[in-house]
Amino acid sequence: MPADFMNIWLPLIVAALVQASFALGVSMLTLLSSHILASKKPERLGRLSFFYIEGIFMAVFIGLAALVFFLVQLPYSQGAHFWAIISGAATGIGLMVLLFYYSFGKKNGTRLWIPRASAEFLYKRTRAVSQPFEAFILGVASVIIELVFIIAPLVIAANLIVNLAGTMQILAIFIYVVIAILPTFLLYLSNLRRNKISNFQLWREKNKKFLQVTAGFLLMILGIYLFTYKAIGG
Repeated sequence: MPADFMNIWLPLIVAALVQASFALGVSMLTLLSSHILASKKPERLGRLSFFYIEGIFMAVFIGLAALVFFLVQLPYSQGAHFWAIISGAATGIGLMVLLFYYSFGKKNGTRLWIPRASAEFLYKRTRAVSQPFEAFILGVASVIIELVFIIAPLVIAANLIVNLAGTMQILAIFIYVVIAILPTFLLYLSNLRRNKISNFQLWREKNKKFLQVTAGFLLMILGIYLFTYKAIGG
């Protein structure tokens, strides 16, 4: 069990924490909550927020499960060369997160890396959400748009889960998804208790650099760890 923890569960949890450190899903839920409250219909807040989180949950769960299925069929997915490629990609993407996840401008302040057209589309769709299905699709979209950064922890997690059997694979996927969406879920619970969105937004603005550095360094450390224990040690 200790060997399984160090080789599978520990890097799996760290990969999930990396994804949890990214801000897009939380940003969209914050914007959605502000929009609903401003519309003078707070009773819709819980229902639409729930479907938004369900969209994120299903997108991550199905995406991770699909990757596990694909890697099971892929020869040499547990070989040292394959792990070297994955760990190298994780380290590189971690560096990208440190350098590019936020863009800084004198006029616009600090903004997410998302291309302006994509950001405007998301913000426009968020303000137009009125039905649960629309909130669900918005949650799925937030995962897809951020895929360029979260693909590394997802692939790492999937290739770790391949080493498990039967129901343990399902359990591992579930644990990963729960950890990955935990910040968004906590914001959802905060919304239900009618806590001020502005307080959370202020905290996020003050700590966004810390979250960026945390995600970047965690991903780089995870890449180095996997290279050491899977590529070289494997």
